[in-house]
Amino acid sequence: MENNNWSRTLLGVYRYLPRVTYALDKIVKTRAYNSSYMSLNNIAFNNVMNVANTILDLTERKVTLINLKLIIEKALRSMDAKSARILILKFIDGKKSAEIADSFKICLRTFFRKVNSALDSFTKALSRIGYTEDKLQEMLKNEKWIIETYNKYSKNVFNTENFADSYELHSQIKNNIIMEFKKVSTF
Repeated sequence: MENNNWSRTLLGVYRYLPRVTYALDKIVKTRAYNSSYMSLNNIAFNNVMNVANTILDLTERKVTLINLKLIIEKALRSMDAKSARILILKFIDGKKSAEIADSFKICLRTFFRKVNSALDSFTKALSRIGYTEDKLQEMLKNEKWIIETYNKYSKNVFNTENFADSYELHSQIKNNIIMEFKKVSTF
């Protein structure tokens, strides 16, 4: 991978993966329960083939997100512990950069260099386990909320050095998830 945009994206969305998979389960359950209600208005919507295809699509998305979570964890485990800890604190736990720098007893400038180095290590770890930019793009093509987050990093819409500290990252990801589930729940 040439850049760390996928690394930032994956680490930034990691904390949302369990909630999204849980929401997918709820949508599948609701869709299955509601399929038993037939009327002239929803007969096409609730036909067996439509319901089955919807449930299969949502289940495949859930499997993809679970696999993504495992890929991120495997890449983090393959890194040196200090670098992995920095990434976890910054991107997954959402701690402020200054707070993390203080806990490591380093200046903020050194902290940002360590974050960039850790992101490089994470990117290389992803490549070592076979997840290149192209493979991640293909794997996640149906996860619009993740692709949108990646595209914002790629276009440098955000100040990526401080982006993970900001409320903006989390509200952008939440908005992407909400929009995606509004589309999904209309199945």
